[in-house]
Amino acid sequence: MKLKLQQYLSTKWPAILWSVIVFILLIIPPLAIGDEKKIEIVNLDKVIHFFLFGIIAGLWTYYIKQKQNSFLNYLLILLCTIVYGITTEYVQDWVGRDFDVWDMVADAAGTIVFASWIWYKKKTPVETGVETKTNCL
Repeated sequence: MKLKLQQYLSTKWPAILWSVIVFILLIIPPLAIGDEKKIEIVNLDKVIHFFLFGIIAGLWTYYIKQKQNSFLNYLLILLCTIVYGITTEYVQDWVGRDFDVWDMVADAAGTIVFASWIWYKKKTPVETGVETKTNCL
């Protein structure tokens, strides 16, 4: 089962699907979801933005790492996901939701943290400088 999950995550579809889901969630008009001010936890929306965009960047990074091990691609994922976060914030303003610069900061922070974690985690021992032990004679 773990192998099937890894095979599925190695495709672009989880990243595309999650990107679309996030966009839909962020453009739902306030009347459709009720009063946004009902959330009593201060800055909970920033935490949500952090994870939503972090997962987007993490999924795209995981996909790209399976195909091409390129630092330029990693930087492109960071840039595109951050621009996507900024764009969704402007779209939210157009559909009557709150526009908040700090949401953009949370989007960028989540993007950088998750993509960097996946990028580093997926590196080979040679790339990380960690030596592996072998039982060679």
